[in-house]
Amino acid sequence: MRTRLAVTLLLVASSACNSAEEGAKEAKREAEAERAKQAAELKPVDRVKPPVAQGTRLKCDQIMDPPAYTEALGELDPLTVRDSTGAMADATVSCSLIRGGLRPDAKAQEKLLKKNGRLGVLPGDEICNVTLYCWVVEDEAKFRDRCKATTTEMKAPDEGNTGGFACKETRPSGEFDIDSFKFFDTDTKCIIGVRGGPSMSDNEKIAACTRVARESIGPDHIKADSPARYTDAPPAAPAP
Repeated sequence: MRTRLAVTLLLVASSACNSAEEGAKEAKREAEAERAKQAAELKPVDRVKPPVAQGTRLKCDQIMDPPAYTEALGELDPLTVRDSTGAMADATVSCSLIRGGLRPDAKAQEKLLKKNGRLGVLPGDEICNVTLYCWVVEDEAKFRDRCKATTTEMKAPDEGNTGGFACKETRPSGEFDIDSFKFFDTDTKCIIGVRGGPSMSDNEKIAACTRVARESIGPDHIKADSPARYTDAPPAAPAP
């Protein structure tokens, strides 16, 4: 009797153990199936890439269209372009437009200074500068939201002077208040900044440079293999 009872208890215990083991295996299978289902439902997240990888430098001759600026600014002599990227460590490319024509000698400059009280932008000087930041990931709404004056920066939204929305910053420079502009370019997805040269005090010309930059720079111009848009070399920088 005792032997039969022991065998019966052993069979019951074995059966319970097998059931528990099967239950654990089934629970594991169900958990793995649920994880697989969830993984299948997840869509891959698209990484937003900047228009141009950080650290990549473009060339001014693929970005700038000197005749377009010459016409828009009403220049009598063709403008040329000087690469200024070396002074802009965080820029994808920075290009200065140089006024054409024959630079006056020292005596002629002295006469101009006496007559006008200032020399202004002479031939060989920078009229305006166009700088692209294409390694950033930006959108227009966020860019607009950040265009606010601070305790150190006189910023204000500008909707009409440059052919679209731009963030205008105004800085006092002697007797003049000089404007500069930045805008998010919806075509290239770059941020483009435009400022006047050191002697430029005509804000209308700075705004005109900004309009041309907006209209003339497109996605095809920021590719690594974009062809040159001009071949004319600028004159050497004038001595200080």
